[in-house]
This record gives sequence, structure tokens and C-alpha cells, in this order.
Amino acid sequence: MGRGPECDVILADPLVSRLHARIHVESDGVKVEDLYSTNGVYLNGERITHARLIHTGDRLFVGSHEITFLPLSPDPVQASSIPPGSAPYHREPATRPNIVPGTLDIPITARADALNLLGNLARRLANDVKAEQAPRMLGPHLQGILRGASAGLVVPDALCEIASEYAVDLAHWTSDASWLDYVVELHLVTKRLMSAATIAGLQRSERWVGALNRRQLEYYVGSFAPATLDKDERARIATLRRLLKKK
Repeated sequence: MGRGPECDVILADPLVSRLHARIHVESDGVKVEDLYSTNGVYLNGERITHARLIHTGDRLFVGSHEITFLPLSPDPVQASSIPPGSAPYHREPATRPNIVPGTLDIPITARADALNLLGNLARRLANDVKAEQAPRMLGPHLQGILRGASAGLVVPDALCEIASEYAVDLAHWTSDASWLDYVVELHLVTKRLMSAATIAGLQRSERWVGALNRRQLEYYVGSFAPATLDKDERARIATLRRLLKKK
């Protein structure tokens, strides 16, 4: 696996080395090995330092790609007869390969731990004056979370908070205020009131990045009925209203 044309699994990603990792089958199972790549291989969030066994459902991070290891049934007819829900790793046996790169796959990307890992890599790049690579790494994952929320998928509080935090980071790294609008849209779609930390992040960012979409923010603020809010929530709404009045 890597960026080079000689690889069996080619990942066109600036964070992936030419020869990044090797997946190989041995008598005791399937193993993953880091081929001395620059950014490493992460197995279930832990960077590996030697060949490691992979088990069903394990997740690899190679560059900005999350890859899940799944078994493929040798008998598609038999697999298709299994009742839904009884064997989640045997769905779509005719088309699903053993290793599935999926940077835009909502069920894969909509996880707080995966986003956190990618966000930390993006911050490291930004510190190394390579911030232009951050949107390519984080952008598809953040948009995948928003698409999932718009389709009715549940976005946990922790994931919404982390996605908002990294969207604000992207706004700073790219000077693109649309990432601030992303934060508002995500909370609007999920019908969730922003945390005090998220609101503070938007306030600080406007000074450096540019103005939020006032119409969208006004619609978001108006979606909350004051009578249903507690004291702390009303204070947060009041802060957002003050933000609306700023030019």
C-alpha cells in the first residue's frame, strides 16, 4: 500500500509514502507492517512499530485514509441469505473487498476518534507550515459528518464538538469563513445548541477570518424558543445575538 504505481493498493494522498505499508497473510493470520513511512501506520488509533495481526473490524489509518478490515464470504449466495443484522461484516459480499479505503464513507468517518487522529495530524502539518494540506485531509471527513447528519444519522455530542473545533481550525488555516458557516450549519441540522467553547471559537475567529453568514446564524438562533432554555442556554443564545449585531 502506498502512493507509488507499483503498489497493489494506491492511495493518492500527500501524507502517504511511496511505499507506506504492507498487508500480508501468514499461517497465524493477516498482518500489517509499516514500511518505514514518514507519517506512520495506526492500528485502532495506536501507531505500530512492528508487524501486527489484524482482526475483523480493526481500523488502520494510512495518511488521511481510514481502512477497515472485513471478511469476504466465499459464497455470495449463502452470505446474501443471512438475515440483516445477524452478521454485519458479511453485507454486500459481491462488491466489498477485504480492505476498504473510505475517506468519504459516512459510517466510517463519522467517528470522534478517527476525526481526532486526523485533526492532530493536520495540526502537526499546520505547525510545519504545510497548512494547505489540511483541507484535503479534514475537509472530506467534516463534510461527510454533515451529510450524515442531514440524512438523519445521529451525530453524538462529542463528535459535533470535535468537528466544530477542527472546522474553526480550518477557517484559520485557510482564511475561509465558510468553515465557520459549517459550524452553524452542523448545529442547525442536528438541532443542537452550541457549547460555550464553540461560540467563543466563532467569536475569536471572526476577527481574523471574516464574517459569518448572518442570515444562517439568525435562522439558527431563531430556531430556539427561550421558554424551553435554562439559564446557561439563554446566556449562550444572548452571546450569539450579540455576535449577530457585530458588523
